[in-house]
Amino acid sequence: MKAISLRLEQSQYERLRWLSFVDKKPVSEIIREAIDARLQQQPIKPGQEWFWTEQWQAAEREVEADLEAGRFETFDTMEEFLASLE
Repeated sequence: MKAISLRLEQSQYERLRWLSFVDKKPVSEIIREAIDARLQQQPIKPGQEWFWTEQWQAAEREVEADLEAGRFETFDTMEEFLASLE
């Protein structure tokens, strides 16, 4: 998940805190859901329909969960990466 930074007016922040309490969700999740909903309202560019299918979005969420949980490897070289596949 990419990091985002928002500047909120005090009233906006208070509303988010209230929603967080009522919905029992972190503020970050409420913001993410609002962004996702907004993005889905925008017209999809031709050729990018596949990205917005439920199957692809489920895979995106799975990857984000893996990254957040630290379930990934990094490699300094292509040779190291290829060797890990053997």
